[in-house]
Amino acid sequence: MPSQPLTTRVPPGVHDRLREMSVRRGTSLAATAADLLSAAVAEGSEGAVPQPDGTLVGAVRSLLADVTAPQAVVHRELAVRPARTVERGERGAVAAADLMTDVVDKALRAQHQEDNPNAGDSLDSILSSLQF
Repeated sequence: MPSQPLTTRVPPGVHDRLREMSVRRGTSLAATAADLLSAAVAEGSEGAVPQPDGTLVGAVRSLLADVTAPQAVVHRELAVRPARTVERGERGAVAAADLMTDVVDKALRAQHQEDNPNAGDSLDSILSSLQF
């Protein structure tokens, strides 16, 4: 179904925020406004269009883009949900921010362990050779 044209006036501050969002998303001002309006109208209705992800979700995905270890991949996907909560300012955003950073750390550690399976062994051997 083709989209219908719509003209609206918004306060300068809203216009500035829309412009900033469009630059971050790499889309036109009109496309950004259309996405946000569609999400707002569909919110709460059956078949609702999900809100587009912003810079925080993009940063989490980018930071963990190269993880391949199964456990790290699971943590990457789990980190996206609290990132969305923080971005959207939903209830529990502060707790979600803490959870997100913890899960990102776990993903990076899991990948490091997968890439360096014997890393702990060398530290153990060094410590065991020291006499106390």
